[in-house]
Amino acid sequence: MAIDTRFGLVEKMEDFLVTAIGDLPEIDVQSVTGVTNAIVAGGADGRFRLEIAATDDDDVGAVTFGAVNWTAGVDLYMQARIFLSSITDNKYFVGFADQIATGDDVIFDAAADAVTLGTDPVDAFGILFDNDATTKNFWCCAAKTNVVTLNKVLGARFNPAIDTALTLGCHVSADRKAMEFYINGETVHRVDSTTTLIAAVDLCPGVWAYEQGTAFNLDVDLIYGCKPRSTA
Repeated sequence: MAIDTRFGLVEKMEDFLVTAIGDLPEIDVQSVTGVTNAIVAGGADGRFRLEIAATDDDDVGAVTFGAVNWTAGVDLYMQARIFLSSITDNKYFVGFADQIATGDDVIFDAAADAVTLGTDPVDAFGILFDNDATTKNFWCCAAKTNVVTLNKVLGARFNPAIDTALTLGCHVSADRKAMEFYINGETVHRVDSTTTLIAAVDLCPGVWAYEQGTAFNLDVDLIYGCKPRSTA
């Protein structure tokens, strides 16, 4: 549930401390053919596992908050802490998108060493890893009304490691012209634009993982979102 902090912020976090997905009505989960998911570890070390099959058709497993109600036009922040069982041939996106985890749609691709839109036109921004790219690094990306507005590859020193905690996060300013991206608490990229980078639409923070050529597990340890509380 949302928490009204002393700083007047709306904060929401899912820590997956239960034993069954059904005990988490505040999240939405997507699982298509070839993708299974479950709570693993449980208790204080609970994680939500997206278990992605070895096919190469971009079927998606995803977990998000259960409503698209984080409206761009105020400062929006999110982060997710994840663990990967394999680095080889996988693809995932952590950030905000204009859909909850109920559709089998690719948000972004980077197969040609440039971020392009996936199969579903979007307003979205976040951090992408696409092992189909020649440069197998993280990408900071954004799209506004079906047009890519940010396409930045990060250096190899930020690349993920197997079975190692990885915290990815992003922020968009109230005027939607500035974005920051974070990995393990470090600001890895900031952009200040003269035009808006995303439309003033309703968004939702989450983690999306896609089937590529190798099966892998993506464990989500937490999802966190934060925004100012309305003054109206």
